[in-house]
Amino acid sequence: MYTILLIEDNAQTARMVQKVLETADMTVHYAPNGMTGLGLAQEYAFDLILLDIHLPDLDGKVVAANLRGNVAPIIAFSADDSPRSRKMAAAFGCHNFIAKPINTRLFPTQITEMIAHHREAGEHA
Repeated sequence: MYTILLIEDNAQTARMVQKVLETADMTVHYAPNGMTGLGLAQEYAFDLILLDIHLPDLDGKVVAANLRGNVAPIIAFSADDSPRSRKMAAAFGCHNFIAKPINTRLFPTQITEMIAHHREAGEHA
């Protein structure tokens, strides 16, 4: 159905996200850090990029800035759900924000809706 790039340094969170999305017939490519994520984004076409904004190797804003030319929507993915964090993610070029921990029942629908919204916005831009 959809192919997702997950850039997330927490392996436990990554496994859970992969399991939830793969159960919903989505393919998930996992990058444990920003550099690996940037490499995968250049190598494959993704429908959506989930970007943890607190990575050990590169700051989330650096990764987001380097992903801006990608056609996939970039979704900030963080446990810091403060208004400041959301504003910063938007300023970095992220299209939306999903707070951790996720609601596993709603998460696939959130992802699908974000992809659909991005595609609709692109068609009318």
